[in-house]
Order: sequence, then C-alpha cells, then structure tokens
Amino acid sequence: MVEEKSKVERQRLAWVVLLGSFVMCMVITIAIPFTANALVQNLTESLSIFVQANQGTVGIDDSTGDRTALLAGESGAFIEPGERVLTGGTASALIAVNPPNEELLLARLQVYSNTDITLLEAETPRFGVSERTHALSLKLDNGRIRLTIPEFGERPSFITIASPQSDITIQTPGQYTVIVNNDETQVTVQTGALTVTAVAGESELTLAEDQRAVVPTGSGPIGPLETERNLIINGDFSQELNRWTIFPWNVERADQSAGQVRVLDAGDEPRLNISREGVGSADVRVRQSINQDVAEVESLRLMVTFRIINQSLEVCGIVGSECPLFVRVNYVDGGGFSNTWQHGFYAYGEPNDDRPDGCVFCDMVQDTHERVKQIGQEYFYDVDLGQEIARQGRIPPRFIESIILVSAGHSFEVEVVDVALLAAD
Repeated sequence: MVEEKSKVERQRLAWVVLLGSFVMCMVITIAIPFTANALVQNLTESLSIFVQANQGTVGIDDSTGDRTALLAGESGAFIEPGERVLTGGTASALIAVNPPNEELLLARLQVYSNTDITLLEAETPRFGVSERTHALSLKLDNGRIRLTIPEFGERPSFITIASPQSDITIQTPGQYTVIVNNDETQVTVQTGALTVTAVAGESELTLAEDQRAVVPTGSGPIGPLETERNLIINGDFSQELNRWTIFPWNVERADQSAGQVRVLDAGDEPRLNISREGVGSADVRVRQSINQDVAEVESLRLMVTFRIINQSLEVCGIVGSECPLFVRVNYVDGGGFSNTWQHGFYAYGEPNDDRPDGCVFCDMVQDTHERVKQIGQEYFYDVDLGQEIARQGRIPPRFIESIILVSAGHSFEVEVVDVALLAAD
C-alpha cells in the first residue's frame, strides 16, 4: 500500500515537472523574442543638437542655470535636453539637428534676436529596424524661430513646439515660422503642414501651405489666415535649377578656366553650389525673373541661408567687387527709376585701404560688405528690403524685376541653401 502511494507521488511529481518545464519553455520561447523586439523598438539614443552663433553673443544655460557664451566665429557647442538657448538684441543663432554620428540634417532652426528657447527632448531609435520616429521637443517662451525640415529619409520626424499659448505639432517636411510674445503665438506655414492646439480650451487647427494662425493668450487659434507671399519660386533648389538662369562665366584670363554651377545634395538637402579654382578674377550670375508689383505690400523681407566654403582673396578684392557671394535685387522705385540693391558677403580677411569693405565702382544701392565669421559655417541673413533701402536714403521699391546671386573672385566655393523674398500684403 505504501509502495503504491509512493508510486502515485512519483507520477504526480513527474507530471508537475513535465508541465512546469513545458510552461517555462513556452514562456521563454514567447518572452525572449517579445522582450527583444520591445527593446529593439523602444531603446533610444540622443539626437545631436549643435548650436552656433550666427551673429553676436549667444547664451546657453544648462540645467543648473550656469551660462556659457558662444561668440560668432567660434565652432559652436552641443546641447542636451534641459538646456536653453538665449539671444539678445544683437544676436542670432543656428541650431542643427542630426542623428548621432551622421551628417544627415533632420532640422535647421534659425533663432532670431531676443529669443528664449529650451530643448526638452531629442531622441531617435537606437536600432535601424525600429518603427519609431525621430522625436524633437522644444519650448519657445519668447522670440522668433524659422524651422526648416528637409525631405525625410526612411524615418520621419515628430516635432513639437510648446509656447505659453499653444502646442504645435509638425510631422511634415517644410518651412515654418513661429513668433511668440506675451500676448500671442503666431504660426506660419511657408511649405508643409502642422497642427496648432491652444493651451486654453485645447481647441485645434490644422494649417497647410501658405497659411497662418494666431493664438492669443487665453483663447483658441484664429485662422487659417493669409500669409506672406514668397516671390521666389524654387528658392530651396528642390527642383534643381528650375526657374533660375545661369549666365556665362566672365573669366579675366584666357588661359584660365571657368567654374561650376550645380545643385548638390548635402545631407539629403539640395544646395546651389558655385565653385571655381583659378588665377585671375572670374564671376558668374544666377538670376530669377520675378516681375511682381510690391507698391502696396506692408513689408518685403529678404532671407538668404548660405555658407562660404573657400575664398582665396581677402575681403572682396582690391576694389571690393569680388565677394564670393553678392545678393542683388533689380527693382523700380516709387519714382519710376530702375535701381539695383546689392549686399556682399565674405569670410576671409580684414578691410583696409587696399581691401575696401564696399564695392568702389559699383553704381548700386549698397552698404558695407558683411563678414561671415567662420569659413564653412552656415549663416543666415534676414532684412526688410524696403526699410533697408530707405535707410540708405533711397526710395523703396514698387516693382521687383529680378533677384541675382553673384559669385566672384579667384578661387572660391559657396553653397546657397535657401533664398526667399516674402511680401506681406
């Protein structure tokens, strides 16, 4: 009897062990792939957020409140979530967002003067097979930013911008402007699409290309409203050189070659590249006809983003006529006279009696040439064209004929990322 009872106990134990082993085997078989997949899908690493001073001195506050200063011409610095970027009345900054250890550009932020912006989150999946998006979250407490998101590669981005009045969500490549003050948030879509949600009442509005919205403090979004008209077509060169005309190179010496004008991809972003290696002066013009009446516009804003990669001449040559980049606008003023406004940029040399900071023989409306503090660094220029021409004692435009990009010098290389001429009616 005892022997039979012991036999039953052994059988029961065997079944327990067998069933337990089976259950453990099934758990391991299911759990390990499930856990591994969850890790592959959800593990993240930090995006690379690089800040450069565009003009003046830019402050960076870390999470403890300690501040460091970036000067225009310095190499810049990386920031992490919790850190703030602050620009004063004479400063501006450029922020580049890239995957870790890659040159692929995910987003570019042009940060204007008197702006306070905080990085909240910047993450990307650690593994390429993950289905998660790049995630970038910012807080804009005051000021103005212009956000450019190139066409995505295989992985899209999810970008949020929080202001005191709204939350902005962007998942579409394009160009966007956000302006924040104590009274309102103003959001403009030049290209692309976004969603703006008011903090008060959580009402939501979707904006498409060429639309604008205003979110007053304590209110819902107002819009869609009309926005600024970009008078330049294909200013980001996404359609190669469509609508642009390349004029023949003017080369001083017959034994020297001309240069190249082409559109190149840099980090999946098209750029107009103008380069030349040689002795003696040479120049080339790239023009777009505009032919638009601007007599009744409230503002006419010219914006150019570029970098000077190489320049052999100091400043802009001995008479100031060989800048690696000139931006020219041909226009008819309010008195009916044709004029040309130009602004030159250089990155090498100090002006002196032999290297003037203006074009000596150019019969144009012009100011002194502007120095880009560091060769190879992206730079953006933004000016109200009507106000600038008036400041120089001339009658503002009533009709824009064309815009011309000019590169001149001996050996030089320039990349133009984007050029826009925005008319606000």
